[in-house]
Amino acid sequence: MSWSTADETLTIEQATFAGQPAIKVNSAGGGVATASYYDVSGRQFLGQDRYGISAWGGDASKPVMTDMFKPAPTFPQTARPGDRFQYTGKGERTHHVEDTVEPLDFDGFSDYTFVGFENVDVEIDGQPRTFKDTCHVSATFEDNRIEGWYAAGFGRIKFERYMGKELFMRDEIESIDAP
Repeated sequence: MSWSTADETLTIEQATFAGQPAIKVNSAGGGVATASYYDVSGRQFLGQDRYGISAWGGDASKPVMTDMFKPAPTFPQTARPGDRFQYTGKGERTHHVEDTVEPLDFDGFSDYTFVGFENVDVEIDGQPRTFKDTCHVSATFEDNRIEGWYAAGFGRIKFERYMGKELFMRDEIESIDAP
């Protein structure tokens, strides 16, 4: 299955990463592609392949870098609305072009709050649709904040990023292409 937002097209498929079964989320948009790998529960971020930038003459079919986390950043198995948790991990980054490997700390948002389960109303291919019981999380870093809504079987369907109190960007699911 694949779906699109205003900025990117995403697909989910089964894969193997670092020798273990995984969920692979492919993201492509603006000439840039990544493949993010999660354990089969979807809670552990195992790693990511970053592909060449086709607009700059890179080979978009081969990873330029691979990040592999151990321990993997992990969302908790259970949480109540309002619970805070840390999302951190360490690993290695392999630069395939430079043939180097270096230590890596997860550098994304790490201070999360589980807001709760919410219904999200969106328009898919021009038709209204409600995603029931999406998982709403919020994360902060310095003066930045993100809000994300995750739906079963899709992953993130809505995203907002704030700088201070101002909405910096918003993205949400717009179309679904079933296989």
